Amino acid sequence: MAFFFFFFIFFINQILLIAQRILLKQVDYLSVLQLVLLSIPQFLLYTFPFSSLTASSMVIGDLSGNNEILAIRSSGISLKHVFFPIIIISLVFSFLTFVTADKALPWSTKKYRELYTELMRDLPTLELVSNSTNTIADMVMVNKLVEGNTVHDVLLFDTAKPREGQLLSAPTAVVSLYDLNAFIYQLDLQNPLILKSESGQQWALSEAEQAQFFLNFSGQIASLASALPSQLSIRELRANIASHKTAYEQEKLQHEQRIKDLALELATLQEKPVESQLEDLTTIERLQTELRRLEEREPINFYYQYYRAELHKKFALSSACFMLVFLTFSLSFFRVKHGRLIGFGLSMLVAVFYWYLLFFAQMQIFSISFSPALLIWAPNLILFSCGLLLLLHARRL
Repeated sequence: MAFFFFFFIFFINQILLIAQRILLKQVDYLSVLQLVLLSIPQFLLYTFPFSSLTASSMVIGDLSGNNEILAIRSSGISLKHVFFPIIIISLVFSFLTFVTADKALPWSTKKYRELYTELMRDLPTLELVSNSTNTIADMVMVNKLVEGNTVHDVLLFDTAKPREGQLLSAPTAVVSLYDLNAFIYQLDLQNPLILKSESGQQWALSEAEQAQFFLNFSGQIASLASALPSQLSIRELRANIASHKTAYEQEKLQHEQRIKDLALELATLQEKPVESQLEDLTTIERLQTELRRLEEREPINFYYQYYRAELHKKFALSSACFMLVFLTFSLSFFRVKHGRLIGFGLSMLVAVFYWYLLFFAQMQIFSISFSPALLIWAPNLILFSCGLLLLLHARRL
């Protein structure tokens, strides 16, 4: 029940995302169903840990609320017999999470991207309708009458900057597909007028017999060129880590060399007579400030940290199925009314707290120079330690 609860929440969210992207463009239902099924492994990574936590909390809360835990303890039966099946099931969930992260997610992502690319090639990225407006990245195209691929009274203007940009107008234009793979259309303008404005109240007006303008829709298509690090397998992540480690080591050597050069330059200035040092006082202070800044902050390679964090995240989410259930064991030593409801509520709070800790850890990995493993594993270790401490404390009551 707990599994289907979280599965349904993430499933509905995924359907809404797909609807926002392509369902509104009248894609056939079979293709939509295939996209939904292929996107399931993306949220199973969180469904398994949270469902194991919720199921364990509800089961133990229900047993405690109905005094069944009290009856078991009164009969001299160890609570290990209650905890052991829960631990075994949580280990099974951990294994399923690991398989999903390392095998199912990379495979489904590849198939999802292939199907999505094929659908986007068939969809009308540019819909030519009389008296309509099309937005392409920072460009807006307004037109009147449309006859086939010929558009009349075309107006193109740039919205990237409010006080800068260019405006094109033409009585007629012919639209043709320039590059299918890159989603680029070509616009052949006849007798265009071009108004270009710049900051500082400068502008220029020009005209021509013919002009070509390209409409690039690639920015409106979801990133299809490369998979996110979270969607790679462990083998692929380790390969990327190895390649970026080389770049990081080079950056570190350059950083150390820069420190040595600054220290040498500073020492050279400080060895001069006092009169000369007074003349170079500003330079000495600048070198000292820059030297302290470099010594206090080591170089950080964005991708090296990112790939290492995602690698540890796969293992951390897998082990969370096992480690989070220890928080629920302390409920067995308390008598609570409506134990199942209380267990469900507590598990929701823990799940939200765990999600926040993991999100916070992911945001902090780019501000540290050491391995992100400690931050990624911190939510698991914190909640696991709290579970053990609560269990030991409850046993003494």
